[in-house]
Amino acid sequence: MMRAARAAAVGLALGLLWGVVARGFMRLLTGSPEFTWSGTLYIVGSAGLVGALVSVVRSQRLAGRSWWWRLLGLPFVLMFAAAGAIMAPGVVGVVMIADRRRWLAVPGVALVGLVVVLVALEPGGALSLRQWAGVAVMLACLAVEGLAARELVRKWRPSMAAEPATQPAGPVGVLA
Repeated sequence: MMRAARAAAVGLALGLLWGVVARGFMRLLTGSPEFTWSGTLYIVGSAGLVGALVSVVRSQRLAGRSWWWRLLGLPFVLMFAAAGAIMAPGVVGVVMIADRRRWLAVPGVALVGLVVVLVALEPGGALSLRQWAGVAVMLACLAVEGLAARELVRKWRPSMAAEPATQPAGPVGVLA
């Protein structure tokens, strides 16, 4: 259980950091930046919570625990609330790019590109240099968010203790 607590603490810290950076790219992207405490606290808080939970899920998967631990990842959908919904196709794209099945990489790149196009279609004309910097930071955040989502959908291998022994339970090296 100490492993899960340590993973939660690390995930919380990384999630909070991701939330602060994400709030920064949102401020860079918008033509008229407006700051609200409620919006900032929601973004940073939900990112910290999701980071902690995804880290616990990962630690339990690596420890060979039951796949039911994966249900802790359900709050990940909080990341797509309000304006975060525009990131959903990109997150799916990153998951597809990170998959071992190479044929998924091309549609994955297309989904990430779709997010860039949707953001670049900002009303009011061409993006400024500051907004393109926001797009670059957004892509980095998108990559991290997609890799976190990948942890939730990865193949879950049962623990070695739950598998039956493959060798007979006799003395090793004894010929019958």
